[in-house]
Amino acid sequence: MTTHTTAAGPATRVTVPFTEYRALTLDAAAWRLLNTSPHVAELLAEWIEWDRRRTLRETSNAVSAAADWRALAAAPTYAELACRRAVVTRPALTPRQIREQAATSWARVEAWIATREAA
Repeated sequence: MTTHTTAAGPATRVTVPFTEYRALTLDAAAWRLLNTSPHVAELLAEWIEWDRRRTLRETSNAVSAAADWRALAAAPTYAELACRRAVVTRPALTPRQIREQAATSWARVEAWIATREAA
């Protein structure tokens, strides 16, 4: 029998029969040898890539399911918006007209504030 004492925490003794200890060391050696194999490294790399693509596909499917595609399809594209902006829908205002519109707008805001304060 072999006795092993752990370094962390209180001293704990674990007793393992020699045949089991020998089987564990052989198993560990086999895993170390397996990990050094270039074939296993290639298989692991392929599996990691497969898992990355699977996760990406699932995420993409979840995003697609969450989006309201009818609303997105109805939204204009940037090119469509640029075309709309290029079309003149009303004549250009003069600086005096812009100032008059701003003054009228502020007068409406001040009137609304006055009615709120009176209430």
